[in-house]
Amino acid sequence: MKQYYALINKLTTKSGKRDEAITLILESSKPFQNNASCLISLVYKDTKDPNVIWVEDVWTNKEDHMTALAQPELRPFIEKTIPLLESMPEQHEVELAGGKGL
Repeated sequence: MKQYYALINKLTTKSGKRDEAITLILESSKPFQNNASCLISLVYKDTKDPNVIWVEDVWTNKEDHMTALAQPELRPFIEKTIPLLESMPEQHEVELAGGKGL
């Protein structure tokens, strides 16, 4: 089975700031839509906690992901999003084990 670079990120926002953070995250991910190495970039609202956001990313490889994140146009989005968070995001690298999809 082909291996990908996959991440699941948990972001906990300050009370009432989730929708604002989601807007910034979605805006910041627009350049990834034209990046052939970005296979999945999805943002989810947690159904139980009104302050939690989940972000799922799947890339062809880690290097392309890191290069994309280093683009200077992302910096303003990061600077606007960080103050909306309770703490730094939890980032979990995961390995595809199987299933429907990619």
